[in-house]
Amino acid sequence: MNFAGILAGGIGSRMESSVPKQFLKIGDTPIIVRTLNTFLKEECIDKVILAMNPQWEDYCKNMLEEYKVDTSRVVIIHGGTSRFLSMVNIVKKSIELAGDSLTEDDMMLIHDCARPFVSSRIINDNYIIAKEYDMVTTSVPTIDTVLIAEDGKQSTVVPNRDTVFLDQGPQTFKIRQFDDLFEKLTQEEIDAYMEAGRMYLEHDLSVGIVKGERTNFKITTEFDMLLGNMMIQDGQIK
Repeated sequence: MNFAGILAGGIGSRMESSVPKQFLKIGDTPIIVRTLNTFLKEECIDKVILAMNPQWEDYCKNMLEEYKVDTSRVVIIHGGTSRFLSMVNIVKKSIELAGDSLTEDDMMLIHDCARPFVSSRIINDNYIIAKEYDMVTTSVPTIDTVLIAEDGKQSTVVPNRDTVFLDQGPQTFKIRQFDDLFEKLTQEEIDAYMEAGRMYLEHDLSVGIVKGERTNFKITTEFDMLLGNMMIQDGQIK
């Protein structure tokens, strides 16, 4: 089975909005509706698990109903106290949903709801390329020179730009392997992790790269909202 987990528990503090950013509209469609519909179009996905802040769950359900989202494959759960723990909650729910039919090859794709322009190609490549590695993450090569400044003030290293990638997501991995790894983590590790890649690398497992796209950016600021609306108005995104 192929699961997709959507992280939608953020409060959007940097947007200075009365509602979390995932409920704001880009074009004429709320971000959460656009993101969900993108994944629901993919026939290879059996279930989509949406991790929400429980305070906004009813608001979300009403919005999905208003925009006539087909929720027959959607399961809404409570997010965790951190991004990583929301991922864990999604994985645990997938194990519950699969029951005895869960196999070693069943996959989980994790995506940020605030990246509504993820393409079908990226989604499908994640499931395909994840078969070759312990997990994969979607990244783009940097087009800027990168500086390392450990104190935040003085550059100490300038890595070769050809070897530097900017991580976007989604990330995809085998459900059972992730769960086995999580159960062995210390509390210190759990508190330190924000995403899956670091956990896999620190346990000597392979992390492959799926080619990302510049349009797969995260809606974080008002500028990102403006850019997203411009892309839709120009017909770059449908």
